[in-house]
Amino acid sequence: MICAGSFVQWQGAACGGFRYGATAVEFPTLPQRSTEQESMDDATPSRLVLSDEYRFLRHLNRATAAADAIVDAVADRIPGAGSRPISLVDFGCGGADIPQRFLTLARARGWDCTFLCTDRNEDAIEMGRSRVLEHAQSVERTDAGAVAGAGMEFRVVDLLAADRVLGARSFDVAHASLVMHHLDDGSAVAGLRAMAAVARELVVWNDLVRDSLGIWGAQLSTITASKELRHDAVVSVRRSFTMREARAVAEAAGLLDIRVRRVRGARFVLTGVPGPLQPQSTGRPLARAEGIGFSYGTRSVLAEVNFVARSGELVHVTGANGSGKSTLLACMVGALKPAAGRAWIDQTALLPGYHPQEGGLFSALSVVANLETAARLARVPAVDRSSAVARCLVDFGLTEHAQYRVDRLSGGLKRRTALACAVIHSPIVLVLDEPDAGLDALGREALVRTVEGVLQRRGTVILASHAASWMQGLAVTTPRVEVCL
Repeated sequence: MICAGSFVQWQGAACGGFRYGATAVEFPTLPQRSTEQESMDDATPSRLVLSDEYRFLRHLNRATAAADAIVDAVADRIPGAGSRPISLVDFGCGGADIPQRFLTLARARGWDCTFLCTDRNEDAIEMGRSRVLEHAQSVERTDAGAVAGAGMEFRVVDLLAADRVLGARSFDVAHASLVMHHLDDGSAVAGLRAMAAVARELVVWNDLVRDSLGIWGAQLSTITASKELRHDAVVSVRRSFTMREARAVAEAAGLLDIRVRRVRGARFVLTGVPGPLQPQSTGRPLARAEGIGFSYGTRSVLAEVNFVARSGELVHVTGANGSGKSTLLACMVGALKPAAGRAWIDQTALLPGYHPQEGGLFSALSVVANLETAARLARVPAVDRSSAVARCLVDFGLTEHAQYRVDRLSGGLKRRTALACAVIHSPIVLVLDEPDAGLDALGREALVRTVEGVLQRRGTVILASHAASWMQGLAVTTPRVEVCL
């Protein structure tokens, strides 16, 4: 019988493969990140789901010595860590077992450390706090929610908004464990960028390694768990990163002196030094969501959504399928009326440009006829319409297809045509719903140029995108606001 203990010892020696007799057996990398869904993708997972998930995570964290690896990383990367107080923030606290174990190990070394445990889910925070309270010998809770004697504090914080909520350079070390694989590539970059803004000295990210050994380890670690949890564990590995991909994400986020190493075979630990802070926008507000709520019948999809889009800023709306991203964007441009709150767009600006997730074109008309119609609807002066249409045909590579009917175009060309229609009047406010879906390399280049053009005119772009890797082509100094539904 194979037990978890023997698994840990075995994979610690294997580290990506093993030897059977004279034959070396490698564990191949899984071809690409999966987009499968798991129960933790729900906007508000139930306490039962959280409890099952964190029970598995505690076992996995012990089996892979996650907290030990973080202590080693801090000792290696911060000279004199034991000679002065060290403050850490943990994103996606997962029941608080890693921070709790870290503090135990750190104190054994004589370190003076404090840990802020954060999660975007209030139930997760309460479960982590309760678990620490259960293990504390004497407990006093301050008004701020700190647990006396444990060096731990708990707070609801969304990773993608961490730099705005917690403040720049507010902690020595920022850490995230098993969080990034829940995000698409672009959001993972944004998450690491937010961590780098919060951290003064070090960013630490650990996650599962996406290969066959990781799959095997996930299956073994959940062998006695429910069917749903076993499924989630395997999906977590399939959605995670190879070590090369993790380094690429860290580089895109602006981390410096990046180091990645494998821990106990199934996990990696990445460390990096925060780069220079990116400039924050001080532009005037051009659009605002004020407590927006919306329901389809009895099903609520939006509740109390608030954000401000300023000139020169990119607002990136993220969330799981069905979380209301498209609904929010439709409310912003007036295509839907919010059930609560209001959407505001600066009336001195031009009409907003809007690219819906689907539709938005007259399928029986040609490409050029769609552009001419869009120009009229956007109130482009008659004398300027021909030049505006010609410009969009060139910018989006549509010249050769100008006379084709839209219903005879490929999906990618339809998407380019819809983008061209959205910007034919050079809007100051541009709203894009999944604009990169179906685009080829040339289409993505045109999309990047379009977004940068609006921002350079001191406009604002509000967009929702699942696979936001194309956003890495934008200037790294582009101020961004992350809205997570």
